Amino acid sequence: MDAFPNEPMGFRGILWGQRLESLTGRTFLPLSEEGDVSSYRLQNDSLRIGNAEVSDIIYRFFRHRFYRATVLIDSYENFARIKESFFDSYGEGVSVSREETETYYWSGAELDLSLEFSEATCGRIEYSFRPIHKQEEKKAKLKAIQDWDQA
Repeated sequence: MDAFPNEPMGFRGILWGQRLESLTGRTFLPLSEEGDVSSYRLQNDSLRIGNAEVSDIIYRFFRHRFYRATVLIDSYENFARIKESFFDSYGEGVSVSREETETYYWSGAELDLSLEFSEATCGRIEYSFRPIHKQEEKKAKLKAIQDWDQA
């Protein structure tokens, strides 16, 4: 898939690739930092996606540029509401459901989007801005090679 309808240019008013420092008027609470990737929660973030409640939203930045959002969903009822909304907005995507896990993927010009649910791990949405995600993967591979060479 090269595109899907209404591909989001960002998440909650934050454009993909936008620098963390430019996001004034919002308070990001640090969660973790691993190399060039830092993860945050947004203070006073609404834990809703459309008409569904979600349990957490994590914003990830690579070298201070926004590239990934992870949304955690704690019930099938809320997953089903989000799925219906995504199907209406983005089309049905590609279903890759496997044993007890219901999964849908959308791949756009620059964004990969996945929605999944299993009783064991509950649900999640992953928005991943491909241009920056590829930079992160490349850096991780180079580090793995360097670590291997030094071992």
